[in-house]
Amino acid sequence: MNNTTKSWGYLLFMVFIAGALGGLTNSTVVWSLGALGITPSLGFSMAPDLTLEWLARRIFASGLWGIIFLIPFYNRSPLKKGALLSILPWLSSALVVFPFRMDAGWFGLGFGLGTPVWTLFFAAIWGVTGTLFLSKFLKNQFQ
Repeated sequence: MNNTTKSWGYLLFMVFIAGALGGLTNSTVVWSLGALGITPSLGFSMAPDLTLEWLARRIFASGLWGIIFLIPFYNRSPLKKGALLSILPWLSSALVVFPFRMDAGWFGLGFGLGTPVWTLFFAAIWGVTGTLFLSKFLKNQFQ
């Protein structure tokens, strides 16, 4: 195995970890705000139970989404990069997951009128967590 293969393998591993860490952070916030009644009182009625299955599924999917952290823009600004890249998984949720997998309608409006804003906020938490992690641990690739 040559050094290029090793470095690509390491880079893919790191973006998966960054995405998964973002998923853990995002899931913790989603669950916490739901359990405290904050999101339900502000137009987003999805308050998931904190189960290992729910958490593992979200962390794994978030790790896969980490591949988009390789898109080369705003590398010197992890906050901007994470916030902007988070729009992609948010759109996936709004246009595929909510209407077709969860039967909650476009943008998840079946969970309440606040759903699009809340889910965009949660997605930004995912993106910013991932890009901050990468900016700390992969300084050479993200500067």
